[in-house]
Amino acid sequence: MVDSEVFKCSWSFLGKGGLLPVVMVGESGLFLCFWRCSVYEANFRPKLRPIDIVPLPQQHGRKFLLRDPLGYGEEHLVVGERVLPLLGLMDGSHDLRDLQVAASRAWGKLVFMDTIVQLVGRLDKCLFLDSPYFQQERRRREEEFARQRVRRSPMAGQGYPARKEELEAFLESLFVSHEGDVSCQGEPPRVLIAPHIDLRLGGRAFVAAYSAWRNLPPGPRVVILGTGHYLDGLFAFTYKDFETPLGVARTDGEFLRALEEATGLDLRAREWFHRREHSVELQVLFLQYLMGEAPFTIVPVLCGGITPEKSQPWEDREFGTVVSALKGLLDDRTYLVAGVDFCHLGTRYGDSYPARSREAGLALAHDKRLWEAILAREPRAFLEKALEGGNPYKVCGVAPLFVLLSLLEGRDLEGGLFLQDVAYMDEGSLVSFSAGGFWDRG
Repeated sequence: MVDSEVFKCSWSFLGKGGLLPVVMVGESGLFLCFWRCSVYEANFRPKLRPIDIVPLPQQHGRKFLLRDPLGYGEEHLVVGERVLPLLGLMDGSHDLRDLQVAASRAWGKLVFMDTIVQLVGRLDKCLFLDSPYFQQERRRREEEFARQRVRRSPMAGQGYPARKEELEAFLESLFVSHEGDVSCQGEPPRVLIAPHIDLRLGGRAFVAAYSAWRNLPPGPRVVILGTGHYLDGLFAFTYKDFETPLGVARTDGEFLRALEEATGLDLRAREWFHRREHSVELQVLFLQYLMGEAPFTIVPVLCGGITPEKSQPWEDREFGTVVSALKGLLDDRTYLVAGVDFCHLGTRYGDSYPARSREAGLALAHDKRLWEAILAREPRAFLEKALEGGNPYKVCGVAPLFVLLSLLEGRDLEGGLFLQDVAYMDEGSLVSFSAGGFWDRG
C-alpha cells in the first residue's frame, strides 16, 4: 500500500486546461504525476467576497448555506463542514496549490486538483469570488438595475404572500391578532420606530407601531431610514419607486433633487444596496396597507457605516452635510420612520453559545438602556451605549437610529416606548426589537 502526500511545487499549469505536476511520496521514493485540470492557472489566488455562511439544521451532517447578501449572485450553494477551512484560506494570498495541500492534510487523503478547481469554479460561477468574472457581472447588473425606474420586491412570495388578496388578509390578521398590543390613540406621532424582522415573528411590534399611523393626514411624505445591513458607506438613496403586491409606492423625486442640490452629492451612487435590502420595503408594505388608495410618497434612505471602529460619524463630512440638508427639508407634511431591529444573539450570529431565556432577558435589558437615550434624544449617548465593548449585542439598527436622533435634535417632541419583544430565529438564536414614537408638543 502506498501512502501519499501532496506537496506544493513551483511549476504552473501548462496553459489553461493543461496539466498540473504533483509530487507524491511512496515506499519507493518520490515520483511525479500529472493531473489534468481546467479553467484556472495553478497560481490563481481566489479571494472570497463578504458572503453569508449560514448553518443548516443538522439532519444529514453539518451543512452550510452560502449566499450573497448584496444579491449580485442569485444562486445559493450548500457545502459540507470540511470546506469551511478552505474558504478561510481564500483571502487572495493563497493559490490553488495551497488549497490542495490544505485539503489533503485536513481530509487525510490525496485531493486531486480537479476537486479544488471544481470548488473554486463553482464559487466563481455563484459570484462569491472577487474575480474578473465577478467584476464584469457586477458592472452589468448594476447598470441593468440603474435603468429600472421601479424597485421590485425580492421578498414577495418568500417573506410574505405574493398575491395582493392573500397579503391583505395576512396583514389584516396581524392587526386583529395583536389589537391588544396597541397602546397609543389619537394624534399620529411625527416619528415611528418599527422593526424590520420577519413579519411572522415581529407582528406584535409592527402592529404596535403602525396602529399609531392609522390616521395620518392626507398626502404625507414619509422619510424611511432603513438599516443598510451590508451598506458600504453612511447613506444610500434611491429615486426608484417601490413595488410590492399592494401596488407601487411613489418616491418623492422633488425632495431628493432638493437634497442632492443642497449636498452636492450623487444620490444614486450607492443605489444598488436598495435592490435586496428589506428594512425599507417592510415599512413601505405597512404604509401601503394603512393608506389604501390615499396618496403618499416615500423617501427611501439606507443608513450604515457606523461601527466600533468607525464610531464618530459626525467627523465625516458626508454625514454632517446630509443630516443638515435633511433637517432643512423636513416640513409639516413630512413624517419619519426608522426600520430597525436591536440585539442579535446566539450561534446564528457568531456567538459560541446558544441564546435561551437568559439571553432574552439580557437583550431586553440592554434595549431598555438604549431606549433611555433614544427617548432623551441624545444621539451621542445612544451611540456610546450601543457600541460599548464593541457592540457585543450586535444591535443592527445603530446607524439609522443615530441618524434619526441627529435629525430630532433641537425639536420640541415627546417620545414613548410602545412595546419590546424578542423572537427566536431557531433553537439557539434570537433577535430583539421594539416599537415607539415621538409626537410634536402642543
